[in-house]
Amino acid sequence: MTSRKRVKCAIHFEGPDHVPHHLPDDGEDDLLWLWMEHPDPIRDWHGYDADTDRMTDCWGTTFYRAAGGKLGRGEVVEPPIKDIARQAEYILPDMNNPKYLEKARRRIEANNASGNPKYGLGVMPFNSLNEGVHNLMGLEEMFMAYYEAPDDLKAFIARLAENQRESIRRLAEIGCDGVMGYDDWGLQDNLMVGLDLIEEFFMPHYRENWALARQLGMDVWLHSCGQIMDLLPTFIEAGLTVIQQDQQENMGLENLSGKFGGKLAFWCPVDIQRTMIEGSLEDIENYVKRMVETLGAHNGGLVSMAYSTPEEIGHTPEKLAAMSKAFREYGVYHTAAPVL
Repeated sequence: MTSRKRVKCAIHFEGPDHVPHHLPDDGEDDLLWLWMEHPDPIRDWHGYDADTDRMTDCWGTTFYRAAGGKLGRGEVVEPPIKDIARQAEYILPDMNNPKYLEKARRRIEANNASGNPKYGLGVMPFNSLNEGVHNLMGLEEMFMAYYEAPDDLKAFIARLAENQRESIRRLAEIGCDGVMGYDDWGLQDNLMVGLDLIEEFFMPHYRENWALARQLGMDVWLHSCGQIMDLLPTFIEAGLTVIQQDQQENMGLENLSGKFGGKLAFWCPVDIQRTMIEGSLEDIENYVKRMVETLGAHNGGLVSMAYSTPEEIGHTPEKLAAMSKAFREYGVYHTAAPVL
């Protein structure tokens, strides 16, 4: 079974030979995870004062972090849109320019010509709607706009969604098997905003864009962390194939499996906030076993991974090695799902 076939069988519950992997060890990976190139920042990281560095990205959003920091994107300190009523004046960056996808195209061509082609997962150049908006206008300002300027907010979300559809078409053209977006919707214990607001402002665009991806022969992957149990049924109905979650303990592996197993596939590391921080090497091994026995208990349903920047959040090399070893050793699917 090729790596591409293994991933497709896993995420569509068609009985792959083992759990597909994307791990930071010397073993075989099954995913070709492709981030597109993009315009240079308006101003790269530089010393702003004695305590902070700043950077203004190609969107015009200024971020800050501790002076001398090497890791992380930082936090938004100055969004470019000061007044949502004037959003039409804001010029979106040229993220979908074909030149920024050329490197990914070449990698896909080389992958397809190999003896064991991997599954090509392309991150959309316009990869975010919710986070995209609040990075550009500020989170508190966005919360206020839901009620004080809903038409202007909807118009701006629609602009991002239209450009996301073009991203989807571009990724289909270069041969991606799946497309991936990023939209955190959860706090630690609840949704960031109510389901009614998500439905009114965002779900029409998710449905249209995800339907387009599927019409073009691609699966839909989404990163969304936090406690989003109440939102996942809506995402499933809208056409989501795979949810990428870095934390699961705030929802429970057994709950996720019992409610969504066989309907939604999961691309996950061991929970990054609890077990990978507080747990022993044995705890990590046991957690992997539970992931396979729950999320992977549906003739598929689980793809392994590690957090993309583990050094930023204190994941030690020893723990990463233990997680990778456990996924490879115990990553054999089960067919009898637990019933809640």
